[in-house]
Amino acid sequence: MENDTLRTDKNSAQDQEPTTIKKRAPVVRSGRTRPFPIVAIGGSAGAFNAFEKFFTHMPADSGMAFVLVMHLDPNYASNLAELIQAFTPMPVMQAEDGAQVKPNTVYVIPPDKDMGIHNRKLLLLNPSKAHGMRLPIDYFLQSLAEDQWNRAVGIILSGMGSDGETGLRLIKEKLGMAMVQDPETAQYDSMPKASIATNLVDYVLAPEEMPVKLIQYLNHPALSEEPVEQVKSEIRDSNSIQKILMLLRTRTGHDFSHYKTNTITRRIDRRLALHQLSDYTAYISFLRENPHELDALFKELLIGVTKFFRDGQAYESLKEKLLPILRLKTNNEPVRVWVAGSSTGEEAYTIAILLMECYAMLNSKHTPKIQIFATDLDIQAIETARSGTYHSNIVADVSPERLERFFIKRNEKYQVKKELREMLVFAQHNLIKDAPFTRLDLLSCRNVLIYLNAELQKKLMPIFHYSLNQTGILMLGPAETIGGFTDLFVPVEPKWKIFERKAGSQSANKVMDFQFNISRQTFGNVQKTEETKNKKKSLLESFNKFLLESFTPVSLLVNERGDILYINGKTGRFLELNPGEAAMNVFEMVREELKNVLRNAIYQAQSQKTLIAVNDIKIKEDGQTRLANLKTCIFNDSELQGFILIVIEDKGLLKKASAKINTKQNDSGQNMMAEELQKELEYTKQQLHSTIEQMETSLEELKSTNEELQSTNEELQSTNEESLTTKEEMQSLNEELMTTNVSYQAKAEELTRLNNDMKNLLDSTEIGTIFLDNQLMILRYTPQVKALFNVIASDMGRSITDIKFNFDLPDFKKTITDVIETLAPKEIEIKTNKNVWYNLRIMPYRTMDNFISGAVLTFTNISSLKIMEHRLKTMVNYSKTMVNQMQTPAILVNGKQEVIAANPAFLEFFKMDERQLQGLGFSGLVHDLWKTTRLDNLIRNAQQEELQVALNLEFPVIGKKQLGFTSLPSVDDLTGETLLNLIVIDDKKLV
Repeated sequence: MENDTLRTDKNSAQDQEPTTIKKRAPVVRSGRTRPFPIVAIGGSAGAFNAFEKFFTHMPADSGMAFVLVMHLDPNYASNLAELIQAFTPMPVMQAEDGAQVKPNTVYVIPPDKDMGIHNRKLLLLNPSKAHGMRLPIDYFLQSLAEDQWNRAVGIILSGMGSDGETGLRLIKEKLGMAMVQDPETAQYDSMPKASIATNLVDYVLAPEEMPVKLIQYLNHPALSEEPVEQVKSEIRDSNSIQKILMLLRTRTGHDFSHYKTNTITRRIDRRLALHQLSDYTAYISFLRENPHELDALFKELLIGVTKFFRDGQAYESLKEKLLPILRLKTNNEPVRVWVAGSSTGEEAYTIAILLMECYAMLNSKHTPKIQIFATDLDIQAIETARSGTYHSNIVADVSPERLERFFIKRNEKYQVKKELREMLVFAQHNLIKDAPFTRLDLLSCRNVLIYLNAELQKKLMPIFHYSLNQTGILMLGPAETIGGFTDLFVPVEPKWKIFERKAGSQSANKVMDFQFNISRQTFGNVQKTEETKNKKKSLLESFNKFLLESFTPVSLLVNERGDILYINGKTGRFLELNPGEAAMNVFEMVREELKNVLRNAIYQAQSQKTLIAVNDIKIKEDGQTRLANLKTCIFNDSELQGFILIVIEDKGLLKKASAKINTKQNDSGQNMMAEELQKELEYTKQQLHSTIEQMETSLEELKSTNEELQSTNEELQSTNEESLTTKEEMQSLNEELMTTNVSYQAKAEELTRLNNDMKNLLDSTEIGTIFLDNQLMILRYTPQVKALFNVIASDMGRSITDIKFNFDLPDFKKTITDVIETLAPKEIEIKTNKNVWYNLRIMPYRTMDNFISGAVLTFTNISSLKIMEHRLKTMVNYSKTMVNQMQTPAILVNGKQEVIAANPAFLEFFKMDERQLQGLGFSGLVHDLWKTTRLDNLIRNAQQEELQVALNLEFPVIGKKQLGFTSLPSVDDLTGETLLNLIVIDDKKLV
């Protein structure tokens, strides 16, 4: 039993104090009835007693509605409502189509109907299957989960099969509550055990204990439908959630801080109500004292409810989208699929079935290798998925044709066939921090993103884009979207959220910056959805904005690579877009006259860590010259550290001199031109000097880099030699592994053949066989044993003494242990409760090493032998009666000459009594008592027909007499064996 399932003997905070039940009742507010819980109770064989105990202890004013779903005989009217009414003062009625569910009322499903619920109205439908297995409990629980969400409660009572198991999964997905009857109190425990095996059940209780826990849970303040903020704040404090997540991360290694807060709090609230704790502080203390509760909370957060072909139309649409991709695949090119959040594997196997059906539709002679990677955080769910074994209720979702083709029925369960299981690899994988699978044709991530916050979803979408091939398909859940990443994916089936990878997106390259951990990163093309607050702008904000837009020069904020991060002012005179691929890099967009100046100024600012200014830069513009000043600096502020500020100040157009100037003015102009040329020369010298410094620095760096490269090259050469050596060793090891693998494969095939031979041998003998270990635990059994023991597949590993048997054998356990201890086999004839006879043979189980490792019990049906034995006894008794009624002396012997009967005339004639004949036999009578061999022909009677012999002999007591002996044998026509021989003595002739 899992730790996260509560039983009545487990300690909780509420169990330490006297129980006080606060009953929930509907109240009217503003003309509307407050929402109330709806409790669905499912049961089958043996559930009636559980219903009686449950409703006997349930108050009449609990404020809940109850819906009873049972497996009823479709051919007979049901009086279940009248029977239940005897146990409860609440009104009990058979459900009618369209009935509005009311609190404090019990509704019973009618026979031969499926029942659903929509907007609290019960809806009756004809069964989807006229014959065969019906699953009315699963059907109603699924409908209830979709309609009522966290106000749904599912209870499973006694019954055969696994109906209700899938329904409970869906109720838990919607944050409902699940209760199951303790199998030890159930008359039939198959349904309770199937539900408990999901590891999602909240309470495992006896039926009479359920009402108290149910009312306590539903009336906890944390689950209130109309929460008061003060109450909520008292339950949760600001740091409680972070502390719980910290404990959870320490215990499991997984960080849930990027899950939606509402998702986390609602599940923690459920755990509070489950353990009847007052607030988050008490829950934190409970977690520290009970580490297993962290495992339960972990499973609560990872509830992965799935089933085969969930949303069947979605998979039909997916099949249409996969066909073109598969049609283009070559024989050597594998089909790669990643199913993220696969849970117990139903979705992954569904996709595998789809792929096989697609290739069947394509009539492909060679099916390429199919690789499906199915991942999940829950290791137990992965183990379940690897086994590929599911309850029989999957028949509701998988068609008979698919069951026949892809599944094998083993006892009461279905297992996915080996060839399909070999296509899948199940592994534990953290979508947040582990590297993704790549080169995928299909990525299915259904009902995972809905639990993650928007920030993490933005990080995952580029990863999905990176993982897919050029024409790869992304499939999400019906409530999930790609957000603002319309440049990464294009919808091909919007209704079922099927998308195709969009090629050529630049923003997808930014996924390489994602280190598969949680870090801040922004994507330029993603539209940020932030709540806008309508605040009145202050005078200061308006004034600052006016100054920035009207009086500040053109400014740019760039990073060290020149990527533009922010722009202020109009840059049209200094920056321009170039034809070709768009780029927001200042070195590619700046005017030609500014390129070298800008590079040099940025270099000096980076090396000198100061403000660099360059004045009077000439820029050609429509035949005129414009002057500009350039300033650059490096930010040292913590928030902007490493970024570069570029300021370009426009000084206007350079004015031309007038044509009418005198000589003096001409001389003055020439002097000004000379000064200007001198300035340009100085500037050029500065640029040349700066360039030389840069080149010298670059040469030194290149020399240093060259030396490092040489050293690295030598290391690489050494590593290469080691790699070659390692490669040879690996090749040798690989050959050994291949040889070993072939050997193991041959042994595995041989073992498979032996298992098949053994199975067919045991089945063909029709002999029931049970293999036990030394502790009398069941290791294996054949199907014929079910006629003698109430055994099912899940009883493997249980003691045979715990299983009810249907025959009379006192000291059954001692009989088996005596055989194991003494090594002496035993054979016992037993009779079942149905008057069927078996020969029980108990032998010690010997291993190949001659060790005793248990016992083997075989049950051979000997009813026909018993019937023949009875008939033979009847015939012998009849013969005795006939002989005794004869007036002449006669004796009846069997084929072994043993005396069966001697009539009174024989005993009177020869003066003998029966005690003298006991143990003597007829041949002993003739040879030992009468001392003659003259009757040997009569004894042998080789012709096996009527034979007469005359004998003149001195007999004991009666003296000498001449007698006639007549032999009348009864012969078995099949074997020719003498069965009985009647010898009649004629005593009329005396000597």
